[in-house]
Amino acid sequence: MAKLILTLDGAVVREYPIDKTRMTIGRKPENDVQLNDATVSGVHAAILLLQRAYVEDLGSTNGTQLNGSKVQKRMLTHGDVIRIGRHEFEFVDQQTQDFEKTVILSGDTAPAQPVSAGKPAANGRVVFLTGPKAGERMELNRSHTTFGKPGVQVAVIARRGEGFVLTPMGGVGKSGDAPRVNDKPVTGSSRALQPGDIVEIAGTRMRFTVK
Repeated sequence: MAKLILTLDGAVVREYPIDKTRMTIGRKPENDVQLNDATVSGVHAAILLLQRAYVEDLGSTNGTQLNGSKVQKRMLTHGDVIRIGRHEFEFVDQQTQDFEKTVILSGDTAPAQPVSAGKPAANGRVVFLTGPKAGERMELNRSHTTFGKPGVQVAVIARRGEGFVLTPMGGVGKSGDAPRVNDKPVTGSSRALQPGDIVEIAGTRMRFTVK
C-alpha cells in the first residue's frame, strides 16, 4: 500500500495510508487530510489512486508543487515530494520501498576481464520478472554483482572465465532462505548459470541471459 508522510518544518507530523481512490487535502475539516495553514485553499488538492497514484491541484489559490515545480496533475513515483502551503508530503510506494530494502545491487569498481585473450567473453544480464522493476534489465558488466539485504549478503553473480556463476553467501543456511536457480535452492558451492536460467534472490525472480 502507498502512503503519504506529512512533514512540517522538517518534522514528521503524521502518516496517511492511501486506501481510497480519491483523497482530498485542504484547510476545511471535511478533507481527508486537513491542514491548518492559511496559505492552503479550502479543498486544495487530491490524491487519486487509479492504476497508479496521481496528485491533482483542485484550482487552489497558491498552487501545488511536486519536487519543486507547480503541477496541475502528475503521476507519482516513490520518493516524490508534494508541497502544499508550508507542508510537505513524501509519497512512499511501499512495494518499491520493500524491493529497495530487499534487493541491493552493487558491483566492484573494476570491469570484468575475460580470461581468454583470444576470445571475448559474453556479456551477462538479468531481466527482472517480478517486483516494481519487472521488465527492466541490468547488465552484469562487473566482475561480480551482489544481491542482498541491508547487512546480509544473500548471493553474488560473478564472472568465471567465459561464464557466470551464482554463489550463496554467509547467513544462508536453510533451503527456504537460499537463492534458487530454476526453483532449486543453491545452498552449497557455486552454481554455473546458463542462458535462460530463472534466478530467485530474496523473493525477486529474474532471468539470466547473455549477449
